[in-house]
Amino acid sequence: MSSQRSNWRERLLVNPSRMELEIAAKLESSGIRYQTQVEVPITTADFYFVTEPRPTLVFVDGRPHLTTTQMIKDEELRSLLRKRGYRIVELRYDNYSDKKRDDLFQQLLSNLGKE
Repeated sequence: MSSQRSNWRERLLVNPSRMELEIAAKLESSGIRYQTQVEVPITTADFYFVTEPRPTLVFVDGRPHLTTTQMIKDEELRSLLRKRGYRIVELRYDNYSDKKRDDLFQQLLSNLGKE
């Protein structure tokens, strides 16, 4: 394991999902700079990108975020973040698979303008 990879794992403040770990590894191998588990006002983003004209916050939402109640809470929270000037990207999945990971990674690249 590279020292760079172990550094990002040490920075994680919470227990990341397998999907988050896999996407982080793909970002790293692609040379895309990011921060992970960044505390922003009112929440913690799974990924943070310094983008122009405003920062991009990425949330990787697995099964616990797919209930109606949680989706409503997430939308309220993310609406507040949008009002505070953040760009929000939501990557949703219900089960892990390599294909789904690759699809989410492509969605992320597309949202970052790095296709």
